Amino acid sequence: MPLRDYILNHLGWKIGSIISAVLIWFAIYVPNKDSFQSSESRILVSSTMSRTLPVTVITTATDMRGFTITPKEVEVTVRGDSGVLSKLKLSDVQAFVNLTDVKDETNFQKRVNVHTPTTNVVPIRIVPEEVTVQRVSPPESPNHHRTQD
Repeated sequence: MPLRDYILNHLGWKIGSIISAVLIWFAIYVPNKDSFQSSESRILVSSTMSRTLPVTVITTATDMRGFTITPKEVEVTVRGDSGVLSKLKLSDVQAFVNLTDVKDETNFQKRVNVHTPTTNVVPIRIVPEEVTVQRVSPPESPNHHRTQD
């Protein structure tokens, strides 16, 4: 029997065997390879979640000035493991503006910050990223103290 006939005889079975061997190799090799990947590549299989959150204003305890912000809510999108996100409560993620460094400005823009309960939940989008802050009461003089009625 010539070599050409030997190769072409039952060609469909031979090709099917090669394909099966390659699929079995991938089934064994690929899961082991994934188990050694770094945490940066695992985040690619994570999911995202978006919620509308109220913006909290942070000032020092001695700052008696009043501020209003516009808008009062922002849409926050976080990314994390789907198991962690399914257990995440709305109160676990907080949006805030930090006004502890504000001096005498009366109308300005401030960046919205987001706090998450764990490093496994990462904020990836905040809309809008900044809010307008307006001071609605003047700063108190250092010599003037509030009295309670």
